[in-house]
Amino acid sequence: MTARSGARRARLICKASTIFANVAGGAASVVHHIRYIKPWNVNDPDITLNWDNLKAVCEKCHAEEHSQDMKARGQAARLNGIAFDDEGNVIKQANVFLVCGSPASGKTTYVAQHKSGNDLVVDLDYLCAALNGETGNVHLNHAPILSVALEVRELLYQIIQARRGRWERAFVITTIADTREMKAIADELRAEVVLMPTTLEECIRRIQSDESRAHNRKLNEKLAAEWFEKYDASRRSDEIPPTKIF
Repeated sequence: MTARSGARRARLICKASTIFANVAGGAASVVHHIRYIKPWNVNDPDITLNWDNLKAVCEKCHAEEHSQDMKARGQAARLNGIAFDDEGNVIKQANVFLVCGSPASGKTTYVAQHKSGNDLVVDLDYLCAALNGETGNVHLNHAPILSVALEVRELLYQIIQARRGRWERAFVITTIADTREMKAIADELRAEVVLMPTTLEECIRRIQSDESRAHNRKLNEKLAAEWFEKYDASRRSDEIPPTKIF
């Protein structure tokens, strides 16, 4: 059965139903999937078309049901990349986020605040630390294994690009500063760009107060200054800057 015919069947449930939404008290007009549709079960009729998994609710109750779930997962990120239009056709929504910014701009903190246990996080610092057996400071010198970590990251990029696996969303953390490179990788991964709004002054202040960067503080300050210089230069080009999400 196609998604379109499934949507027609779902609409029939609403039309035939005399159920009223318990919370809002309005007439049922939307079919809600009790077990949510995921990228890996969108073609499973036991999920999408099973009568026991469908519930007739009013529009207000349906919106509240999903808004509560979205808040739990982070407002800036969308849920699992699957939705349907009015005709029952599958709509692909952004479920991959390219998180860009200078060193100490708050990229890791942003992801920690928005990710859930079902999400994939790709961070070169943490990849290096994992490959080196580090469990504490991820800001150590990982030059000897950097080439291997870059190969692992490329493999993860391929997995994300193909949407393989059962993860719901992916957060890719990067220090790319050139907006053209941001756009190129975002296009490759079909990702939405999240650009940290932190100023250079704030990044420097964080670097100076971060004990985990004490061994290479000057290098981090230099990298932060270079990031802003490169970013500002690319913004002056004809390239449209990426969308900011705060």
